[in-house]
Amino acid sequence: MRLITFLLILFTTSTFAQTVITGKVADQTNQTLPGSSVYIKGSYIGTVSNRQGNFKIKIPKTHQSSKLCFSSIGYQTKEIKLTKLITPLLVKLQKDTAQLNEVLVMPKDTLLALLRRAYGKIKDNYPDLDTRMKGFYRETYYNPDKDEYLYFGEAIVDVFKTPYSNTSKGQVKVVESRMNKHPLYHKYSSVMWYGGLHFPLTSDDVKRRASYLSPNDFKKYDYSIYKDKLDGKSVYRIEFTPKEDKKVRYQGKFYLDINSLAYLYYESSYTDYGIKERNKSLSRFGLKVTKRTKQLKYKYWNGKYYFSYISDTENLYNKKTQSDLIQFIEYLTTDINILDTKPIPFTEQTELTDVFYLKAEDIQESNWEDQTLIQADSSLTKLMEYSPKKSDLLLHKEHDLPKGYQFKQKLMKVLTHTYADIYIGAKSNKSIAAANIIYSPSSDLSFNKSIDTDNSPEFSWGMKVGYKFNAHFDINYDSQEAIGKNISELKSLGFAYETPIINRGRQLLLMCGVNYFFSQDGIHIGDFKSESNFKAGGKKFNADKIALYVGKKKQGVSFDLGLRTKLKKFYSLFVMGGYQFNLQEQDRLFIQEKSGFFLTRKKANISLKDSSIEYFENGVQTSTTNFDTNKFHFKVGIRIML
Repeated sequence: MRLITFLLILFTTSTFAQTVITGKVADQTNQTLPGSSVYIKGSYIGTVSNRQGNFKIKIPKTHQSSKLCFSSIGYQTKEIKLTKLITPLLVKLQKDTAQLNEVLVMPKDTLLALLRRAYGKIKDNYPDLDTRMKGFYRETYYNPDKDEYLYFGEAIVDVFKTPYSNTSKGQVKVVESRMNKHPLYHKYSSVMWYGGLHFPLTSDDVKRRASYLSPNDFKKYDYSIYKDKLDGKSVYRIEFTPKEDKKVRYQGKFYLDINSLAYLYYESSYTDYGIKERNKSLSRFGLKVTKRTKQLKYKYWNGKYYFSYISDTENLYNKKTQSDLIQFIEYLTTDINILDTKPIPFTEQTELTDVFYLKAEDIQESNWEDQTLIQADSSLTKLMEYSPKKSDLLLHKEHDLPKGYQFKQKLMKVLTHTYADIYIGAKSNKSIAAANIIYSPSSDLSFNKSIDTDNSPEFSWGMKVGYKFNAHFDINYDSQEAIGKNISELKSLGFAYETPIINRGRQLLLMCGVNYFFSQDGIHIGDFKSESNFKAGGKKFNADKIALYVGKKKQGVSFDLGLRTKLKKFYSLFVMGGYQFNLQEQDRLFIQEKSGFFLTRKKANISLKDSSIEYFENGVQTSTTNFDTNKFHFKVGIRIML
């Protein structure tokens, strides 16, 4: 099959010769224009200018007779023939005053009808099939007061996206990565960020049907419309702000193509409410956000609009060090494949909750070639170009670093592989028609009671904590207790395996497990008032209220089989069934204190053969019980990735 792809920028050395063009984009007063688009006309090959307006682009031999285009919001697009370029370039753009800020007087109902039409045409304007994209990702942590970067990470990523006709999630794979940090990074940063690698999925506002686009949320915003230009074409500029009584996080503007009503560009910033909500989560780390802005671009190719670029800038203040910080994330699509679009293999997928800082290769160990597709500014270049000798000197230099930061980093690596399951369990039991017990733990103390029982199912709640070795295997510890009057306790240590049944959109995973368990299950005989202290099972009981249970103490092997699907961020839902093979079981009397401080209440169990016990079932004295729980069990619960 012939593979049809189109390339923005080639990643590696190819058989075709390439020309590398560098330069700067500015206005007529030499004011730099960050985020300007630089692209080959008629193709998807392009890049964006950095914070200082600088850019770098590789021109394949097949396009060296084309034109290079430069565009920025509010400026006229400029085209230059590649055959006439002399690098490095200084490209000056002129302000576009034609039709700029031309307010369109439009009744509110008409404007909202236009926005509904644009929303309804998403399935027509954007890919209606699965897509595989490659892209360049960068995240940085910057100190503007000292004009230096504390940390940077870069990656070449592979992205699987489902059609825009639905909002189902895609997948991300890190193809190659590198990371470096300033020796004082841990002094200024008290938090590790996650989710950036998934920006091509989670920040695609058209794909996820962002609130400001959705007709269901029009009541939350005030909209105004202008006629404007973008990349030399006439467009509608829609500005949106929250209504006074509405709690929404963002305000900003987006651009619509006049003819197709496709969303082309989006720019937003936090509202006061957005800042307030963000600070609720950051305050515990000693950070405060002062501003956050996002930019999102789509580009037209082959009859559809594709996700092209996103940048996210968050201005922070570190209360502890009293310093300003800027967290900056950007992603640029560099290659799109519309034929070979299989989902990314499960073991190669990057989780939304993965901390890139912990997974990226150190710059000294990385085999990274010249794959930087967005030109680094001068401050970042200093950090990227540390030689091994200079890095060694810096990393061995004494600094005032927070105590325990190395332990913290190791702990974070463990926690990011850890999960917790919280669940409700159910199983039926084989009960007894009637029972009577006389328990005399001492010569002056005796408990005597008769009961009638039923066969109602037993419910329990439990928590399992696991550590994932990789995408498939984990080791776990499980603990559960009964809900209700009977006793049902289980502890187990096990291994689990999971693999996807459905590996696209909302994944469905098959879960299998094997565990070695210790359990005790008993039917509630009754609660008794204890008038004196006594000993049982090697423990001294001194509470004034005692509960007795008759049942079985077991150990053995259990096997589990279930399904799990992801819900949102850290959470997923699972259902599971299992079967227990009992290797050993004993008939026991369980004794528990029912008064006193709950954390110090004692528990013990003794054999039904003990001389202090007279036990009857159905009128017959016995040292065994017919009470038992079914070997099959069922669970439903929530998994939390830590």
